[in-house]
Amino acid sequence: MAELRESLISMIDDALGADPRAALIAAKRLPGEVDWLTRRAVARARAEGFDWGRIGRLLGMSRQGARQKFPLSPPLASPHTLRMRRYRRPFEEGERAVERFKSSKRDAQPQPLPQPDDPYFS
Repeated sequence: MAELRESLISMIDDALGADPRAALIAAKRLPGEVDWLTRRAVARARAEGFDWGRIGRLLGMSRQGARQKFPLSPPLASPHTLRMRRYRRPFEEGERAVERFKSSKRDAQPQPLPQPDDPYFS
């Protein structure tokens, strides 16, 4: 969560900053993040026992509107997390492959070297 918080703060700083290009990019991404945060908050409120009327009032909409907009399914990962996973996936797959290789080397029993007095040693 700390990484997500830092990313959101960075996006807000970019949107408020002097660089118009960075501000436009951040302004484009922020609504998706806010939508995800709202869905997450609704899922958490439902888990805590809030009814749809209370959720709707807190979000400034009707009970029916809240229920239709936020289905009972839990929210997906944030858009930022999904973007970052796309770039991290090859790195993580490589790390898992190295771990599998290391564990297979640890689990393999070393074969004893043949001794000179061994009849099969030639």
